[in-house]
Amino acid sequence: MKRKIILLPALLITLSLGFSACQKDSSDNPATGNSSLGIKLQALNKNVTLPGAKSSSTTSILVWDTARMIVSQVKFEAEMKQANTSHDSIEIEFKWNGPMEINLLDINVTLGNFTLLPGFYDEIELKVEGLKKDAGNKPVFYLSGVYSKTDGTLVPIVFTVNENVVFKTEKNNVEVTPDISVFTSTILLYLDELLLDVQISDLENAALTNGVIVISDNSNSDLYDIIMHNLYKDHHSEHGHHHGQGH
Repeated sequence: MKRKIILLPALLITLSLGFSACQKDSSDNPATGNSSLGIKLQALNKNVTLPGAKSSSTTSILVWDTARMIVSQVKFEAEMKQANTSHDSIEIEFKWNGPMEINLLDINVTLGNFTLLPGFYDEIELKVEGLKKDAGNKPVFYLSGVYSKTDGTLVPIVFTVNENVVFKTEKNNVEVTPDISVFTSTILLYLDELLLDVQISDLENAALTNGVIVISDNSNSDLYDIIMHNLYKDHHSEHGHHHGQGH
């Protein structure tokens, strides 16, 4: 089964968007040639070494072991060119509505199961929303792990967001061919990049709440502002096609 991945530029957050496609057998949807579209969110790079850390290549200063998000809605929009015509493009829109709490470390969680027509798409846009009103007493976005201080002391650490979180990315000129049966769009969140510009001294001197480094809008707010800036800043990834064997 052939697998194709296209890395897309991302807006508003440190992420990349990948489309993985499995080549269909002749028995899969022979009449329509349509593809099944699913959307995934996945957090990567749980182990983080901060700038200036005196550690070996096998030692991490901070390890995230939990990454969760309340997903309120996923919106997929696309404009498809009409072949052999000067008419405007066809606009396509899919929505998946939650809310649902997603384990961002689980690679098997897929949101939505849409039917995607083969064709050449002028633009594909993906938007994921986590809304505070849907979270109840839970944070919209949540990370927890363990920070290893320079003296070897292990301290629990928590990053919690109690405001709306929006991920948005788009890609121009994407072709979906009739021989593709599964088309999966994956938003990749790089946890190590959330800590860019955070220094070891920032965590060493962070205030503790019951022995825990809590980073939120009302606790260690300077750290919170840095991480939120990284969460929403513009980021561009390289574009490319990767081929290999998959299932």
